[in-house]
Amino acid sequence: MRFLATCVLASSLLAPAALIAQDHDHQTHEWTTTEDPHWHQYLKEHNKKDHDWDHATKKEQADYWKWRDKHPDAH
Repeated sequence: MRFLATCVLASSLLAPAALIAQDHDHQTHEWTTTEDPHWHQYLKEHNKKDHDWDHATKKEQADYWKWRDKHPDAH
């Protein structure tokens, strides 16, 4: 019983840390006008129809940020 209580306590203490880590990506990426050329480069490299960031789906935006993390000096 003591082991179970310890596990429950540990998981309740770790849960907020996991949520913060999950949110970290969303906090570090901020769209600015300087991102615009990189966005269009991403679309071109992935053979996607050119469109503005405002018209991108959430998945496209998430995929872009993953690509951008791997290409910090893309131009």
